[in-house]
Amino acid sequence: MRHVSYAQALEAAVFEEMQRDSKVYYMGEDVGVFGGAISKMYSLFQTFPERVMDMPLDEKGFTGIAVGMAWMGLRPIVEFMYPDFLVLAMNEVAHGACKEYWLSNQKVPVPMVIRSAQGIGSQCGAHHSECIEGWMMNYPGLKIAVPTFPEDAYGMMKYAIRDNDPVLWLDCRTAIYTEEADIPEKEKDALIPFGKARVRREGTDVTIVAWHKLLKDALAAADDLEKQGISCEIIDPRTLIPFDIETVLASVRKTGHLVIAHEANVRGGFGAEIAAQVTEREAGALKAPIVRVGTPNTYIPVGMVEWQIVPDKMDVIRAIKKTLGRDLLEEEKGQVEVDGVAELKKSRPKNDEA
Repeated sequence: MRHVSYAQALEAAVFEEMQRDSKVYYMGEDVGVFGGAISKMYSLFQTFPERVMDMPLDEKGFTGIAVGMAWMGLRPIVEFMYPDFLVLAMNEVAHGACKEYWLSNQKVPVPMVIRSAQGIGSQCGAHHSECIEGWMMNYPGLKIAVPTFPEDAYGMMKYAIRDNDPVLWLDCRTAIYTEEADIPEKEKDALIPFGKARVRREGTDVTIVAWHKLLKDALAAADDLEKQGISCEIIDPRTLIPFDIETVLASVRKTGHLVIAHEANVRGGFGAEIAAQVTEREAGALKAPIVRVGTPNTYIPVGMVEWQIVPDKMDVIRAIKKTLGRDLLEEEKGQVEVDGVAELKKSRPKNDEA
């Protein structure tokens, strides 16, 4: 086993796939000498300079190039500095990547990975902090991966590169350099197929489905609530498309309560899709209404104040106690100050506003 950070796990996965398959290319802004904007993959350009392609500041253009490469049988990985700017390439993604396999009567697969890191952490404000899974889930043919931990990133990236469908790969910006884990040494132990959730923590009182920052917050919340006699089962979906609804349903049958937590806006977020599927199939197992946790319907401000807009551990705790009908402790009612930044949560928009 190798002990690595999330960034190192991804670099290892891409490096090994480029070494294994000469059809794999890596392209995007500053991915050459500078190693990329998300995580510094210096080894790629040093080893495969002819297949690591620096692109101009033109998301529409280089995404179109990647789609064309995929049509011709290559396997490009396209890095976006920020997923917010995927809107500039929506025509290429929606019509060129997602629909071509269907339009060609399954004769033209489009094996490509679109990679970016979403959410807060850059302190760069509204144009650089979006969570975009809710935008993209309505395009049939596009798979969406949301790994949070290194061991998943390593095995799932290998799977994504080999997949014949286009994959939207979303890293958690706050996990790239903070999360560490062991990854396999041997190729046969590495691949992690899409569509299989992982139960990160077993419990009996409430089911929590979360990914990225809110998955880490949920795990921390579960530690705190265990001291109060509340047992939380936490499910990491790992992929949203395909989504492992069966694992969620099995947990809800056991606990009778469901909280869904994500960093994206609550309105139109993927949490609403999960809630709909659970309600349609297992409404009778629910002992209380489902509670969703997410960012209010507003934009992310510049600077450290971004941490005051998105949900955190305390928001997850409050959601859990709401569905369980449990009273909040005094410290759970209060607000959390981050690095001396003035508290904004008391005045931030509510989820049903705007």
